Parts: sequence; structure tokens; C-alpha cells
Amino acid sequence: MLRVTTVGGAALVISLATAPGAHAAPGLAAARHGWWHVRGLDISSYQHGRGPIDWRLLARHGISFVAVKASEGTYYRNPYYRSDVRSAAAAGLAVMPYVFANPARAGGAPTARYAVRVTGSLRRPTQLPLVLDVENDPYDAGADCYGVSRREMIGWIAGFVGQARALTRKWPVIYTATDWWRECTGSTSRFRRDPLWLAAFGGTRPAVPSTWRRWTFWQYDNEGHLPGIATADLDYYQPTGDLPALRPLPWRSSRARTLSGRRSHTRLRHLVRRRNRP
Repeated sequence: MLRVTTVGGAALVISLATAPGAHAAPGLAAARHGWWHVRGLDISSYQHGRGPIDWRLLARHGISFVAVKASEGTYYRNPYYRSDVRSAAAAGLAVMPYVFANPARAGGAPTARYAVRVTGSLRRPTQLPLVLDVENDPYDAGADCYGVSRREMIGWIAGFVGQARALTRKWPVIYTATDWWRECTGSTSRFRRDPLWLAAFGGTRPAVPSTWRRWTFWQYDNEGHLPGIATADLDYYQPTGDLPALRPLPWRSSRARTLSGRRSHTRLRHLVRRRNRP
């Protein structure tokens, strides 16, 4: 989930996974097991440089949830996080905070503690878990894995997950791409209990990392256009008992066309480097 913007003359990373040429899906995906996939999006401070966000209009067009970037490492907090959370919640959207991982700058456990300080308590049953965004290093095009070994990366993620679980009583969601997970963790099966947020663009049946049986969230478009917001990442939620607050309401459900286009999952590790633009 990543873009770069400049605040006060300093370059800051803003998380939103991107893939040029992706297209938005015009509605809810096909039903599975009696449930409809729920539409959502994820944002960061990047969207605030491109016009106001009309949360109520987004809700009227079928958006049911949003992931808002809260922090990165232990050195950056999104200045729009709290206002976006309040406004989205007031419009009836479920809200999840996400955290961009930078293993080259801070450990997993300190990153989780910092995120919890930024977001406040997430221990109430009605609140949704943290989302951990682990993807290619945006600061070094030649080091997808932040210069750490697979063993070190697995330990970093375990540190974050364990600390987040202890502080929030919830298993954090892991956002990643299949290629990155294979390259940087060796497709470890250690994190099966954490719901998967899969970044995969251009196809109807995204390849899921072998750690998981299925995706819980799927980021299917990096340049979606909807009334009420500038370009944003678009997502689906595949309802599970773990996150009942995101289950679709009857009056928001409708049949829809499925996504079309060829799969492009293997291109993601190369595309991620092209998305870091001011």
C-alpha cells in the first residue's frame, strides 16, 4: 500500500500498494457460501493532497469499510488518521488502522507498540484489528526484504504479531503479496492465524500465499475512481466469523459483474518500485 509524498520539505512514505493500469470493479463480487464480498478501500495522507473526501457519498456508493494508514515504523504518524477515522465512522463505515513495516528502521515489537500509541486502545470487542503492511522496501530498489534474512524477517513479523496481540487481544491482519511473501519469508506457515490481506491486481482468482487457504481481504485495484474520493486502492472483504462487523448489510448487497483481465501477480514486485512518486 505505498506512495511517497512530501510534508514540510521531507519525503514521507505513504502506504498504498499500486500497479499501473489496474481497473476498478463496478460493484460487489460474486457470492460465496451465502455471503457477498464487501467493498472497501484503503487510504493514507496521499488522498488529502488530491481533494476532499466525501465519506457519506462513498457509503452511498456501496463502500462499507476503510483501512486508514496510522503509522510507519516508530518515526511517522499520519496527521489525518484521527479525522479520517471519525469522519468515516460517522458515515457508517467500519474502520481499520494499518501500519507500514520498515524492518530496516525499527523492530517488530516496537513498531506494534508505536502503532497502538498512535491509534489508541483497540481492545474493545467492537473495534477491528491492526493491519500490518509488509511489502517491498520503497527506499532501496535492490532490497525488497529490507536487507534482512528470511529468518530475521519471520522474527520481525512474529515480534509485531505477538506484541499487537498482547496489546489489542486481536490477531493483526497481514497485508502482503504472494511474491514478496515467498521471497522474504520463504512462504513460512507460521502466521496462519492472522487474516490475509492480499495485494493482487488484474485477475478474478488471485494466487494466495501457501501460508493461507484463502484471502480475507483482497486489494484488487490500486487506481480506483469512486465518487467522493480521488484515486484510491480498492478492496474486497470476504466475510468471516472473525470480523463480523464487516458483514454486508442487506440493503447494500447487489449482484455484480466479476473482474476481468489477465492475472499479473508475478509483476507486483517490479511494479511496487514504480509507484513511489510524489
